[in-house]
Amino acid sequence: MQDFESIKISTPDGKEMELKVITILKKPDSDKSFLLYTFDENAENVDIYASIIKEEEGNYVLDSITEKDDWDLVQKAIQELSE
Repeated sequence: MQDFESIKISTPDGKEMELKVITILKKPDSDKSFLLYTFDENAENVDIYASIIKEEEGNYVLDSITEKDDWDLVQKAIQELSE
C-alpha cells in the first residue's frame, strides 16, 4: 500500500470528501490494514477516526472495525500518537 497525505472518498450518497491521513497501521500476522485519519488537521483538538482500508479493483475501500482485538490495536496506536 502506498503512502498518502490525503485520500478522496465518495460517500454512499455520492458526495466526495477528503480525509487527512495520520497513519496506516498493518496488523501483525494478518493482511489487515487500518487507516487513522481526520477531516480537519488544523483544529486545536483533532478528532481521530479509524477504519479498515482495503484495495478492491484499484480503489481503496474503507470498512468498519468490528473485532475487539482490531480495536485494541487501533486504540493503542491512537494513545501512542497523542502522547
